[in-house]
Amino acid sequence: MRVCLVNTFHYMRGGDSTYTFDLARLLAAHGDSVIHFAMKHPANLKSEFEQYFVDTVDYRALHASANPFRKIKGLARSLYSFEARRKFATLLKATKPDVVHLQNFRRHLTFSIVPQAADQGIPVVFTAHDYDAICPNSVIFAHGRVCELCKGGRFYRAVFERCKEDALVGSLAIAVEGYLVRLRRYYRLIDRIVTPSAFLRGKLLEHGFPPEQVTVVNNFVAAGAYTPSYASKDYVVYFGRLSPEKGIDTLVRAAKSIPHTRVLIVGDGPSMTELEELRERTGASNVELVGRMERDQLLSLVAESKFVVLPSVWPENFPYALLEAFAVGKAAIGSRIGGIPELIIDGVTGLLVEPGDPSDLGEKMAYLDERPRLGVELGRAARRRVETEFGADAHYEKISGVYREVAESRRHR
Repeated sequence: MRVCLVNTFHYMRGGDSTYTFDLARLLAAHGDSVIHFAMKHPANLKSEFEQYFVDTVDYRALHASANPFRKIKGLARSLYSFEARRKFATLLKATKPDVVHLQNFRRHLTFSIVPQAADQGIPVVFTAHDYDAICPNSVIFAHGRVCELCKGGRFYRAVFERCKEDALVGSLAIAVEGYLVRLRRYYRLIDRIVTPSAFLRGKLLEHGFPPEQVTVVNNFVAAGAYTPSYASKDYVVYFGRLSPEKGIDTLVRAAKSIPHTRVLIVGDGPSMTELEELRERTGASNVELVGRMERDQLLSLVAESKFVVLPSVWPENFPYALLEAFAVGKAAIGSRIGGIPELIIDGVTGLLVEPGDPSDLGEKMAYLDERPRLGVELGRAARRRVETEFGADAHYEKISGVYREVAESRRHR
């Protein structure tokens, strides 16, 4: 089968990129042909299809510009790209894929590409890595709280709330996009929406998507590429983006529950300065803000930890951080929100806590910190779960099944 994988970023940048490249390798290993469509960028991996990639667009620079015409141009480009439409149509004609599989494509590649596949009779699958389909700012979280004010198509609320980085222009752009997508009925051109978590599928159905259009296929890791470790050093670790919805301030406040164990926070993001100030203010001397690390170094660090912590206060979809922690044999403490409980089985592969509750998190951290044997037992169960439920073979069987179903359905139509 020939599969066209569409993702804005053709380099390692977040979970959607991780999934895209892992899926490309998995498909190739099973003899399928992979075609890529993305945006040009200096960090891109080499691709034989890069001649079809669209030019780089830096929306942050456009929004920061003092020139109102540049801002308007950026707004228009984020809604519809004539360049992406033209290049994608040319790519499809040249390569003739059996299925198009969309990942993260909005605002850079835009929905302009979707009708090109439909016009050529090519079925379209879309993996929803976040809440873009129902929330203008994609995370159903704004100003420190879970937010669904736009439910029912009330996208104007995103402007009133300034959901996009508290900026008027950015918030206006995502609201207009929401209305445009609904007006043009783009989602009707998508044969199947794949959600990594049952939670996200439930949200899409709650917002009006037909049940037959939405299928759960969990994210995966190639377990054989990870070496589990059940020994540990005297630290626990959070790794990921440093932003308000990740609840890392809750972790800093909870760190006093294990004063003799280091709490390593690995990553970068807009909350870095705030977290440094919070650490000083609370006297959390065992908290260390490590910054970004290369992936191999990070995985080695995680493999030698006692356990990992994911204290999110927003409904995470199906976080790769947990999958990779499980793959190296580590138990996890995570918030009881979104798709996290689908990964962390309380008392089996880790422990669940109430989101945003430093007392509950601190208590569970102390409990697991004082019971290293239990940590090893939970870590072994987590590794087994990755091997049996979230491994590459199981994923290939499910995703290739989706491809065959949509291709057969399109042929009948």
